[in-house]
Amino acid sequence: MKDNYETATPPEKLAESRSERERLLLKWGFEPLSMMWMTKVHNKNLDTIVEDTLAQGSYVECNYNIRDGALAQTPTIFVERIIKFYTEPGDIILNPMAERIPHLLIGNYLKRNGIGQDICEKFYRHDVEKVKKRILSAQIFDPDNNKILKEDENHFFTIFNGMMLNLTKGDSRHLDLPDNYVDFIITSPPYWDLGIYGDEPEQIGSGIGTGKGDTPTYEEFLSSLEEIFKECYRVLKKDKYMCVQVNDFRKNGKFYNYHNSTIKVLESVGFTLWDIVIYNLSAHPLQSIFLTQIEDQKHFAKCHEYSICVKKE
Repeated sequence: MKDNYETATPPEKLAESRSERERLLLKWGFEPLSMMWMTKVHNKNLDTIVEDTLAQGSYVECNYNIRDGALAQTPTIFVERIIKFYTEPGDIILNPMAERIPHLLIGNYLKRNGIGQDICEKFYRHDVEKVKKRILSAQIFDPDNNKILKEDENHFFTIFNGMMLNLTKGDSRHLDLPDNYVDFIITSPPYWDLGIYGDEPEQIGSGIGTGKGDTPTYEEFLSSLEEIFKECYRVLKKDKYMCVQVNDFRKNGKFYNYHNSTIKVLESVGFTLWDIVIYNLSAHPLQSIFLTQIEDQKHFAKCHEYSICVKKE
């Protein structure tokens, strides 16, 4: 088939196709595939950039469950690829549920501006100190491109690595940004009430954020998530993209198709489903899972996540 294709295609078209492919591979540094395997590809520079004490024990490295206090951590190399694929240098990237800001730090490394917001006091304070530490450590090398412009209890605005980095502590259902402002959104939302996200009243996964004071139902949680995605739709520029990293989960013996629920919520606020990428989380997905439990429960071990890509048309 290959010989027939190359024989039937004019030589100039083949040369043009090869040249374009080489250009894109040089631009991205990888081939965009619908399934990405990260175990054999590692960028130690990115790992160092996003590293912090809160990341220790993440389920990517240790296969801990979020119920045990581990924090979700999308592989750094995957975030790098997604940002390279959907954005250009100088673009503005938003993460409305910023947590430990790994997406924004990777974007900064790639010369993208970053905006992050999170209601969690713990995460906000941690992120501010994390950026300040990096600014001070790099000050001697590039003092003109590292400046703290504003810092108070709810806002931290800096020029870091020559790019804007703006962090806000606040409810992500209310983003203090103009309409059609950002070029790209990348985030990973809470996993209902399975994780520990903080005790702030606005936490949508804690039960308090629903206004009822009790653990929210799955439907109530999705309704709160919808409010955040409405804001994302509002601030994203037309013809731009948003990527959401999620996985399915079980609770009390019931399987929740969370990635499908997330798609439905995104579509309900106006986004168009554009693509789904599946990426591998770990080279050793079974190291903390008892094989006897897998046999008894008939549950395959989850060693992947979904990146749901939607577009504002």
